[in-house]
Amino acid sequence: MASFQTKGISAFSLKMIMAVLMVMDHLAYFLPHIFPFWFRYIGRVVAPTFCYLMTVSLRHTRQRGRYITRLATAGLVMFAGNLALMYTLRGPSIFNNIFLSLAVGAALIVSVERISQQKENRPLHMLAIAGLIVACFFIEGSLLLPVTALIFYFLRGNKPVMLVAYLLAGTGVVLVTGMRDYQLLQAFAIIPIALYSGGKGGSAAFSRWFFYLFYPLHIWALYIIRHLMFFAR
Repeated sequence: MASFQTKGISAFSLKMIMAVLMVMDHLAYFLPHIFPFWFRYIGRVVAPTFCYLMTVSLRHTRQRGRYITRLATAGLVMFAGNLALMYTLRGPSIFNNIFLSLAVGAALIVSVERISQQKENRPLHMLAIAGLIVACFFIEGSLLLPVTALIFYFLRGNKPVMLVAYLLAGTGVVLVTGMRDYQLLQAFAIIPIALYSGGKGGSAAFSRWFFYLFYPLHIWALYIIRHLMFFAR
């Protein structure tokens, strides 16, 4: 196991690779008349990979509450920015907001873990879980990321079992919730996850804040470009 940890892809490198694939995905989403649709196929691995890296961060951070609050705050800021842009340009809805999906997944992990570790306050934690499950139906990806977050976190001790469980559960969620067929390609996220070395790599500060800024800014930029190209008069 130790030798595996010295090889593979660091968290920083994995985030940069996923950022490139994410941009390709969103180029085809916002500008389908310019970029090929198969860019969207490639992008199916991005969200599960970021979800896995979120569970790694959650496992190592000493301030879980602050980490979840940061994800939720980023999600609310992006939600407000999405609304402002939609109403300003009078354009279609913007559904992209992975921050809220990751925040719900992280909060579910903590709530389930607390139920298993604490006898007191169990009704409160169960109520929180019920509320988070309801919230899943109002976030990007619906149940997919929260369910896979639970699998990535609680089965982390056995990576092969974790990846098989992800394949089965992820495929099941896609089929049951009626997502588009190409969403099944999210199964290929097992490749970057399997290649993860366990190391951080890169600059800790840059790695921490890059996605919080880059993700909403590139979404908003592409939304504006689409508006100027196809809707502005």
